[in-house]
Amino acid sequence: MTAIVKRLLLAASFAAIAIPAANAQVVRGDQIVAQSNYVSRQQVAIPQVSIVVRADFVLFSVRYETGTRSRDERESELEKTFSQVTQRAGRTNGDIVIEVGAPGNSAAIETAALKEVVMDMGERSYIDLVLKVAVKPTETFDTIRARTEKFVKETPVTGRVEAVIGDSQFLGVSEPKKHRETLIKAIADDLRLMQATFGGPNSPVRVSLSGMEQRAQTRPVGPLDLEIYIPYSMSLVSGSND
Repeated sequence: MTAIVKRLLLAASFAAIAIPAANAQVVRGDQIVAQSNYVSRQQVAIPQVSIVVRADFVLFSVRYETGTRSRDERESELEKTFSQVTQRAGRTNGDIVIEVGAPGNSAAIETAALKEVVMDMGERSYIDLVLKVAVKPTETFDTIRARTEKFVKETPVTGRVEAVIGDSQFLGVSEPKKHRETLIKAIADDLRLMQATFGGPNSPVRVSLSGMEQRAQTRPVGPLDLEIYIPYSMSLVSGSND
């Protein structure tokens, strides 16, 4: 079993219990995801300038579990169910993509063999999958949830396998770099406004920015909306003291 798969399975096994604060946001290469129903008990300072964007996709966790007595039979049931789920997702033209693991800690199904993702608990076995559901222009979160539930309900399962959709969902943005330019331009506009408002020909103001090298952060601000910001700080210094 690869180290990546081991980490994914370990994260998935605890996902049903709790998702720690560190997983409120996860950067995954060319996308960024944030837990839609995460509530932080810590006060977080949000910069003055941010942008709000619509999510590109929603991640739902689904556990397929069976209590068939024979371990070999349980594994066979899950293998057949897994095949049915992935085949049906393949017919959605990319509207639903299957990943292994848990939301925020998932990876493409091609990265792991099925035997590596089947978890045995003694008398029961299960696999944790993630449904990456594309957000369509006119959809609400409720319609996306209904579409996901319909997919799970109508996908055939084998033997005693049961499917349960998890309580936590993640909103995701693809290619977050495309929003960074818009955000930086908005920060630059705010900087010029600060200089014009607090300075002038006889009292120039120097503006200092720090933290701009950091990755963009997100937080959910609506059912399908994410606020994107860079955790920068700004300071103004009067030029008359130079």
